[in-house]
Amino acid sequence: MLKTYIIDGDKGGVGKSLAARALVHHFISKPEGERPKVAVYDADLSNPDVCGDGGLTTDASLGIIAANLIDLSTENGWIEFAGLVSKLTAAAQTTEVRCIVNMPAQIGTRAFDGSIPIVNEVLREANAIPVWLLSRTQESLRSLAYRIRNMPSRYEQGLVIKNLFFGSTDKFMLWEKDELHDLVTGGGWLETELPELNDSLTVMIGRRPFHEVLYKGLNGRPLELGYRLALQSWLERAAASTAVVDQLEKTE
Repeated sequence: MLKTYIIDGDKGGVGKSLAARALVHHFISKPEGERPKVAVYDADLSNPDVCGDGGLTTDASLGIIAANLIDLSTENGWIEFAGLVSKLTAAAQTTEVRCIVNMPAQIGTRAFDGSIPIVNEVLREANAIPVWLLSRTQESLRSLAYRIRNMPSRYEQGLVIKNLFFGSTDKFMLWEKDELHDLVTGGGWLETELPELNDSLTVMIGRRPFHEVLYKGLNGRPLELGYRLALQSWLERAAASTAVVDQLEKTE
């Protein structure tokens, strides 16, 4: 089976790239017999922190079968993505395949309002499940509501991630009190948290893949013990949070 996770949010800086990378690490860290094939596409061309220079690359030993940039701001880009989805669907006849798409900031005004006519069909073929990075702003709620309203069949279920970079979970009061919260969590949506990554580690790692930093270090040198333990701890907590995506089954 193919499942595609659309990592989205209302603006830049809400943690989409970090969540996408954490989700990749969740899948490639599974035991070999349970590990799916993983395809990763970074559509945030202005700041490609997932698949840009120095970021994720294909790695057959870990099951990463694709790691590329893609432009989803135009119809041609979605046509190209449809071709990639077709190949992933074929591969998924014999193995589990997970596709992770990191969306660019503000893509929603074009990708989800009908301006690009084929988007809904491509997402259907991709068996797409939305993953929404929630900040503590009203705009974050409005943007998610906009997508649900414009593409109800694609947004029947999904995953809301509270990015704890913006504060502890009890700080998300706008979300907890908004009627949208009851609408989505009372339906087919799940809710989880993305733990905050140490600021120094964030700067040191940049866009380098977490597994490479953990096992190979940086610039040919192992991470100092304290930083390595901090990264291991964060990855364990992030994995526990992102693992809930395995419960989502979007099929038609």
